[in-house]
Amino acid sequence: MSTDGAARANERLCDDLIDLMTHDSENLERTLAMMSEDCIWVMEPGGTEYHGKEEIQTFADIAMSLRTHDTGDNRLEVANRFISGDQLCLEYSHGMVGTNSLTKLLVTGFRGKIRTGVTRYCMVYHMRDGKFDSVHEYINSTSVWQSVVLPIGMNYLHWASLRKLAHRR
Repeated sequence: MSTDGAARANERLCDDLIDLMTHDSENLERTLAMMSEDCIWVMEPGGTEYHGKEEIQTFADIAMSLRTHDTGDNRLEVANRFISGDQLCLEYSHGMVGTNSLTKLLVTGFRGKIRTGVTRYCMVYHMRDGKFDSVHEYINSTSVWQSVVLPIGMNYLHWASLRKLAHRR
C-alpha cells in the first residue's frame, strides 16, 4: 500500500472508531472487525494482555456483560484524539450501570452506577494495513474506591477470560 493509501486507510479507521465509540459502543462485532487477527490488547492497571481476536473477544464479552454505557448519562464521551502516522491516542470517559452479572460477581446486591466523566480512559492504538494491531488501554479513576476496586476487577476479568478460553479449547 502506498504511503498516501496507508494514511487514508488509517484516517478512515480512526473515523470509524470514533463513530463506533460515540454511536454504537456496545457493538463488539464491529469493534473486532477493526482489529488485525494478531492484535494485542494491554489493560492498565495490571498490565494484563490479550493476544489475538479470540482472547480479546472473550475478555470483552465478560467485561460487557458486567455493565452497559450506551444510554442517557452513561454514554461514552470522546474528549480528545490525536493521530500521528500509524498511532492514534484517544481520551474519553463514560458512565456505566452495573448489570445483574456485576451484582452476582460482587455478591453484595450492589447495583453500581458511575456518572460519565468519573472514570477516564486513554487508549493508544497502533495501525497496520487498515487495522489496529495493538491497543494499550489506561484507566484512570477519580474516586478512591474505584482506585482500590479497579485493579482487583482487572485481575478478575483476566482470570475469567483465561478460564473461559480453556473451556473452549
